[in-house]
Amino acid sequence: MPAARPDDVSCDGKQALRRGGVPVTVAANPVPWAPWRLWRSPYLWLATIHLLGDAVVVLTSGLLVLLTVAVALLAWPLAYVGIPLTVGANRFVYVVAGWERARARITRGQTIPPLIPPPAAGSRIADARLAVTDQGMWRQFLYYVLLLPLAIVWFVLIVLVWSVPPVLIALPAYYNKFAASQAQLGPFVIDSVKSATVVAIVAALFLLVASPLLMRAASTLDAELARVLLGRSETGALSERVTQLVTSRQQVVDSVEAERRRMERDLHDGAQQRLVSLAMTLGRAKNRLGDKEPAVRTLIEEAHSEAMQAIAEIRDLTRGLHPPVLSDRGLDAALSAVAARSPVPVRLSVDVQPRPSLTIESIAYFVVTEALANVAKHAEAAQAEVQVTRVGDVLRVEVRDDGQGGADPAGGSGLRGLTDRVAGVDGRLTVDSPPGGGTTLIAEVPCG
Repeated sequence: MPAARPDDVSCDGKQALRRGGVPVTVAANPVPWAPWRLWRSPYLWLATIHLLGDAVVVLTSGLLVLLTVAVALLAWPLAYVGIPLTVGANRFVYVVAGWERARARITRGQTIPPLIPPPAAGSRIADARLAVTDQGMWRQFLYYVLLLPLAIVWFVLIVLVWSVPPVLIALPAYYNKFAASQAQLGPFVIDSVKSATVVAIVAALFLLVASPLLMRAASTLDAELARVLLGRSETGALSERVTQLVTSRQQVVDSVEAERRRMERDLHDGAQQRLVSLAMTLGRAKNRLGDKEPAVRTLIEEAHSEAMQAIAEIRDLTRGLHPPVLSDRGLDAALSAVAARSPVPVRLSVDVQPRPSLTIESIAYFVVTEALANVAKHAEAAQAEVQVTRVGDVLRVEVRDDGQGGADPAGGSGLRGLTDRVAGVDGRLTVDSPPGGGTTLIAEVPCG
């Protein structure tokens, strides 16, 4: 297993912050549990600072969020004022919540994947409706509502945890001068220096052990509140990442197909035209030479023949890359040309309305041409049948032959190439080829 990067490991040592490039919210608390490590950890004091900062956040950004949302909702009936205010309030909540996530990352080392604001719908009324019904905004709004009472609790807790024990620890030093002759402190009756010393020892133990643990518990609860209300769930983050990967993969597939089309145009308009011109020049030279110089005429005829063969090979190559007729007239015309050139008689049926994208058409064309090439080379078939249909958002390509069968997708590079090409767009290819029973190849490609 490769070593984890620093950004892959939460502050308590758990490798949970990133999975496959996706930031995952964790209720990580960097304050250690072990008592002997508590006082050495800087996160103990950072947690205390964070909890004290909750009061400042409530009195500043928290109140701004509450007032902004309240004003936007009150102004909602006034269309020309309420609509822009509502959209602006939605965006403002997301910005302020981003500050809070940044604060959690600095003081707790807690990475919280941000919620995504609703995309623009194209009209002001639709944008305002999305802003009002946006669950992400209301979750972040609820965070600041709940943070108000929690901030008060944290402030009181910090004062009690960090202020009262030091005062009691010093009690034996000032008991005789400043304390009353007798005092009740919970189960302890303080009426002498000895009893004051017992209370001081208990307070010291509380300060050393219980105070840091209380801070850790409070910090954990505060972190959980932020995780639940300010961030996406792990499922949501992974789902978004999958969507991004599918989109990027589709972009790669489209760019590869565009590059194939560009190569076809370059070959057709460049190298092929030059070879045609060369063949014509050689033909004119042969005609002008006549019966003179038989040796030279023989060389010219050989060169002319080689040029014609090169032209034929380039034409076959461009058809395999992306024939122009496929872009111009679609699968029906392109596959009709393939069936006409096949040495095995082919019955063709194409019904693909509405027409799919050029990328999907290229894949279907490649499947048919490769399958018919395999039929001609290996199947020893008397005839073949090709059916291309579109059912909803699925393009179905079926190629049948009555040959000897026995085709194995795992044993030939041709069928493996077809499988990889179809799988590149979330398609599926199945091959049924019992020995002596012919071969049926079915490719199903999403084209929505």
